[in-house]
Amino acid sequence: MFGAEFTVEGLSAERAVEKLAQGGVPVLSAEKIQKNAVRFRVDGKHSKKVFAILQGSCYNITKSRPIGWARAVRSLAAHAGLLAGAALFWCAVAFFQGRVLKIDVVGSGAYYRSEVLSVLTESGAGLFSPVPQEKAAITARILSFPRVSFCSLSHEGGVLTVCVEVEDEALPLVVGALTAPADGTVESLTVVRGRACVSVGDEVRAGDPVAEPAAGENYVIARVAVRYAVDAEYTGSEESARAQSYLDYGEIADLQSQKTGNGWRITGSALAIAAVNLG
Repeated sequence: MFGAEFTVEGLSAERAVEKLAQGGVPVLSAEKIQKNAVRFRVDGKHSKKVFAILQGSCYNITKSRPIGWARAVRSLAAHAGLLAGAALFWCAVAFFQGRVLKIDVVGSGAYYRSEVLSVLTESGAGLFSPVPQEKAAITARILSFPRVSFCSLSHEGGVLTVCVEVEDEALPLVVGALTAPADGTVESLTVVRGRACVSVGDEVRAGDPVAEPAAGENYVIARVAVRYAVDAEYTGSEESARAQSYLDYGEIADLQSQKTGNGWRITGSALAIAAVNLG
């Protein structure tokens, strides 16, 4: 036997339900069936207590039939769709609890947000992905960022929180803007702190500001790569000319060598990289 059903008739019959609750009898369900009549259900073991609490009141109390196995089965069958929906809902909740639904980057190093998101993406962690298991590898990469002294990852309620703390006293900050290291075209620009003055693809001249401090600050954390033309002449063999050009300019794109009266002319393009407060 699962429970017992009662009907109470009288003025303000719904107050009988309140009286039962105050008396320590949990009411499993209640339904107002007429203007002055309420039908309610309680656990079968509380049947005697119902009569004891409402005895002497102005209500007419009638105990209906007990709710047994057959009726319970019929009730479950009638609500099969509702139960299936509830089961599906809780399965979905359990599934998404193990997924990343939002990423928060907090702490004094929160300005590294774009770099942190890149590390997470490269590690296979992103929106709707499983919670990353290789947390040590991820934090190790973030700790390699300039000035980062602490990093932790936590996941709760679908939110992956990355806490990044920086130690500004670890190294003295270089004050001022970041300028272009050569005449050429901006190939890449990373501005962690400050304001970009140019965009990738812009033509710049050596000394032009490419990133400047934000309002109220006097420093930037940024890096720029500028591709510039290489045109140099070397004496000796073609092989030695190519080797020397590599030592002078690094890797040269579209490298071409041409014989001259004094040796070899090397042309192409190379990258000049400059950074301020960013390794």
